[in-house]
Amino acid sequence: MSKLKDNPLRPFLKKLLFKMSVLLVITYIITALISFSFDVKMIAGLLVGYAFMIASNFFMADCMYYGVMLNRLHAKKIIVGSYFLRYILLFLICVFGYKFVGINPFGVLIPQFYPRIAMTFDNLFKKGVKNNADSADKHGSA
Repeated sequence: MSKLKDNPLRPFLKKLLFKMSVLLVITYIITALISFSFDVKMIAGLLVGYAFMIASNFFMADCMYYGVMLNRLHAKKIIVGSYFLRYILLFLICVFGYKFVGINPFGVLIPQFYPRIAMTFDNLFKKGVKNNADSADKHGSA
């Protein structure tokens, strides 16, 4: 397990945590404005979904890092197994939310999109990406 602490993906995910926290607050504000109420179920759903999303992404990063160090067949089993495990757990959390009235299942699903949104914003506003595109234009790329 000590090898996983050296995972190069972990600092990248930690860098995205602030952006994803901001997205969590924005999501709640939007849902509160839409419903015109203070919904405790939505807060619980968003928090459970956010916690699951963070754990899921760190687990996925560790499985990918561990999978790179193994032979192809074993690595494929680990990666596919981690996908199934994460989606089964997400499904169980959503079913739990439907069965018990304390968690909004829709609120659980929304945070699963935060990493993609945060990475998209990172790439859109990164100066290195823009400079590379500008230099390609200056050098006659069509």
